[in-house]
Amino acid sequence: MIKVPIPIANIYTIDQSCAGVGDAKGAALLYEECIKRLVNRNIIRTYKSSGFPQFDLQLLGMGPDGHMASLFPGHYQITEKASLVTHITDSPKPPPKRITFTLPVINCASYNLMAVCGKEQADAVAKVFNDDFDLPAARLTADTEAVWYLDQAAALKITKLL
Repeated sequence: MIKVPIPIANIYTIDQSCAGVGDAKGAALLYEECIKRLVNRNIIRTYKSSGFPQFDLQLLGMGPDGHMASLFPGHYQITEKASLVTHITDSPKPPPKRITFTLPVINCASYNLMAVCGKEQADAVAKVFNDDFDLPAARLTADTEAVWYLDQAAALKITKLL
């Protein structure tokens, strides 16, 4: 295994005291403040038109229900447009309390790479590629390019020619 020497000062984690007591809302607010400080210090640049932070690359995965990050189908967090970070307290996948970047922040990245493996995701992958925007993963874009990496099992039910 190759280790990349990342200085501890360059790692920005979720507040452990909030996480420890299950305060998802507090953790989301504190993490958003952290990201805003990094933007104000020019450590993270902003997207040209929206002013949202712009990351170079985000690595994402998708669940069998079509969720990505902690943005789940049928939950209001997918429509959040003002905040950078949001929280969920009733996630259908454990743990129930989570925080996540909002869709505008995710989609401002220069590149988004979605990696999906396994037959359990095949139905959701097919829906995404048929533009079923009820699934959060179907809303994935990027400033430069959104790339999907699928194994054979995950791509099995795609019928739409790309």
